[in-house]
Amino acid sequence: MTAVPSFPSTRSMSAKRDRLIQWFSVLAGAFITLQIAFILAKGEAFCINDGCRVVEKLTIVPPLYINLAGLLYFIALFSASRSRRNGSGSSLDRLRLLLLLGLAVEAVLLSYQVFVIRAFCTYCLVIFAIIIALNLFYGWQQIRIAVPLLGAMLASFAVLNFSPASLLALKSETLASGTYAVRKCAEPAKKLYFFFSSDCPHCKNVLSVLENCNSCEFHFNPIDKNQVLTISGLEYNPSYSPSLNRVVLSMLNITTIPVLLVQNPDGLTFIKGEEGINRFVRQTCFLQEEEISIDPSLLNLSEPEMNIYDAQEGDCTIEVECPDEPGQTQGPDAQ
Repeated sequence: MTAVPSFPSTRSMSAKRDRLIQWFSVLAGAFITLQIAFILAKGEAFCINDGCRVVEKLTIVPPLYINLAGLLYFIALFSASRSRRNGSGSSLDRLRLLLLLGLAVEAVLLSYQVFVIRAFCTYCLVIFAIIIALNLFYGWQQIRIAVPLLGAMLASFAVLNFSPASLLALKSETLASGTYAVRKCAEPAKKLYFFFSSDCPHCKNVLSVLENCNSCEFHFNPIDKNQVLTISGLEYNPSYSPSLNRVVLSMLNITTIPVLLVQNPDGLTFIKGEEGINRFVRQTCFLQEEEISIDPSLLNLSEPEMNIYDAQEGDCTIEVECPDEPGQTQGPDAQ
C-alpha cells in the first residue's frame, strides 16, 4: 500500500502564525518601552532623524502618551493571539480587528508624513513595518482586506489639497527647534524668524542690516550648518535642526531664501527677498512703534491668516545656489 505524504495541518500553520505574531508583538512592545524610558529620562523622544522631531512637534498629544497607547496596543495583540492559540474561538475576529485597526492608524500617520509635512519619522516607519508584517503573518485572507484598506487611506490623502495654512498649527517650540541663535531685546516690537543659508549673498546682506536692529527679537533659522554669525548679543542653541527649517519652507512651497517669518496676533506673514526684508526691518525694528507700509497688492492672500509678501528682489534658490553641506563649526566658538 502506497504511503500518502503528510502535509502540515491548518492548525499547525495557524499555530506558527500565532507564534510569529506574538514574537513580533513582544519585539514592538520592547522597542516602544525603550522609547518610553528615554522620554522619562530625557524629557523628549529619541529621534533617529529630523523628521521624527517634526512629527513630534505637530502632535497635540505628548509623545509619552502616544507611545503608551502603542504599548497597550501590542499587549492587546499579544493577548489576542495567545487566546487564539489556546483555542478560544472568540479571539479570532478580535485579532483580525486589532490588526486592521493598527494598519489604519499607521496608514493615516504615513499619509500625513507623505502628503502634509513631507518629512519622514524613522521611528514611525519601523512601527509601520511591524504592523505590515503582522498583517502578512495572519494569512492571505487578511492581506486581501489589508491591501485595499491601505490603498484607500493613501488615495484619500493624495486627492486632498493640504494648503500651507497647515503651518499655522506649528507651535513656537517647533520653530525654536530650528533656531540656531536668538538676539533678544527688552520689549520687542516683533518676534521674527529669519530663514537663510551661509552661502547665499543676499542672506549675508540682510544679516549686515540686522546687526544694528534694536527693537525686534530675532530668531536665526538656517537651512544648513555652515554658520558663522558676527552679530553681538546672540544666545545659541547647539541642538538646532536645519532640516526642520527646510520642512517649514517646503510646506509653504517656498523655494528661495532669504525669508522672514513675522508672528502676528492674527496669523503669520512671510516676507521673501533681500529688498523686501530690509525694507520691513528698517521700518519695524529700528523704531519703538511699528510703521509698516507694504503695498497690499503685493500680498498673496491665498490663505486666511497667512500672508506671503514677495518683492522678488534679491533671493537665492534653495537647492541650486544654497546647498546643504557639512561645513564649519557651530555656536559661539565659531565667531
